[in-house]
Order: sequence, then structure tokens, then C-alpha cells
Amino acid sequence: MAPLLVAGVLVLHAPQAGKPTPASAEEDKGVIQGTVIYEDGNPVNGATVYASAMFGLGAGITPNAKTDETGHFVIAHLLLGKYAVTGEKQDEDYPRIVDRFYNSDKFETVTLTSQHFTASVTVRLGPKAGVLVGTVADALTNAPINPCAEFRRAKEPNNRVVGIGLLRAQGRVVNAKYRVLIPSNTDVLVKVWYQGHQPWYYPGTIDKTQSQPLNLKPGEEKELDIRLEPDPNAPPERCGMPVGSVVKECCPSG
Repeated sequence: MAPLLVAGVLVLHAPQAGKPTPASAEEDKGVIQGTVIYEDGNPVNGATVYASAMFGLGAGITPNAKTDETGHFVIAHLLLGKYAVTGEKQDEDYPRIVDRFYNSDKFETVTLTSQHFTASVTVRLGPKAGVLVGTVADALTNAPINPCAEFRRAKEPNNRVVGIGLLRAQGRVVNAKYRVLIPSNTDVLVKVWYQGHQPWYYPGTIDKTQSQPLNLKPGEEKELDIRLEPDPNAPPERCGMPVGSVVKECCPSG
């Protein structure tokens, strides 16, 4: 079975929403608790809930917790400040919507203060993503290739994803056998490339002007076997952000 590979949105950090001063390490007494539900209101068992700081903590592991059979979760030992609270359940094709590539600004926020250091919130999953599965190989030898890839919202050209290995990783490669979540009901442009080969554009062309957007319904799965044409004269391209790229941040300020 192909490993679940999620497109890594180009997120460097959460914006500094007014730069509130976080509590000291000794004052990590904040608690966010609540329930995760599906779009129909039923509780979600086994979802992962994240509390993403919106006050400039920088890189690091985002505090998270799993829901129980009632959909309940608790994330404790948080510094005081503002958080974006989101959920995901990758095995049921629900991506983490705080990543702007999957959804824009539809997530809950809470602010923990010295007067109110506990907050309760209901997190609603959805919409489901579309699923793109398949293989990548050399067109002549059929040898598996671990290429680079880019997914870009057609109507938001700067809102893109480069690489797919790890969530939010930049410049990672796509496994030769892949499974990728795509924002549903959204036109997405797809580019796949590898050194010594012509770049490939969806639906299957080396001519960028002939590329077309991919659009999947919620929960729809599409199989796509990508074959890259060898070309020793192809200009070298690397994964990652080209010079001058505009980075989309994960969370809105304010």
C-alpha cells in the first residue's frame, strides 16, 4: 500500500498577531480542550488536533493531541497567547485546514490569558480532500523515480506546494509510489520534474502552455501514473522555493 504523502505547504511561521508577549516557560499553564466533529456533527475518534501559536514562537513541534471515542481532546502546558486550533484525520482524507493550500481561513482561534488560561472549542473537520495516487517512473526504462513536485492553486498562483515527503517540508521529493491529498473542488496545477528529464505537467504534457488544472470532488480518488521523458539536455531544477517566491503564511493575522 502506498504511504500517505501529504503535500507540504510553504509555511515558514505563523504571523505575529499583534505580538502579544507570551508567558515565561514557568507559566505554561494554558489548556485548550474541546471536541472534534464531522461535517454532520458526529464526533471524530482518532483525529489529531493542533494548537498553532499565532504570536511568533518560531519553528518547533506544534502542540497536539488525539481525540478519544467521544471526539474529546485536551492540549495542556501551553504558553499564554493566541492559537489557531485545527484538526486532521489523514486516513479519512481530512487534511489539516490551517495549511492555506487546503483551505483559506476556516479555523477556530482562541486566546489564553492570565485571567482565562483555559479555553474550550469545537473543531469541525471538512471538507474532505481529493486523493491523487499513482507511480512515477522513467518513460523509457520504467525505472521508479523519486522526483520533485509542485501543486499550485490555479486562481492563487503564489499559493503553492513544493515537494511532498513530509508535512510542510520544503524541497522534499515525492516517492515513486505516492498518495497525495488535493484540496477538493479546487483547480490545482501539477508539475513533476527530475534531473535529466523533461518536466511533466498535468494532464500529461512537457509543454507548460498545454497544462490543465486538476479538480477533484471531496473524497474522489484519481489514479495517475506519471512517466518522465529522459532528456540529458534538460536544464537542472531543484526542489524548493525559487528566488523571488512569495510565501503564503499558514494563519491570518489579527
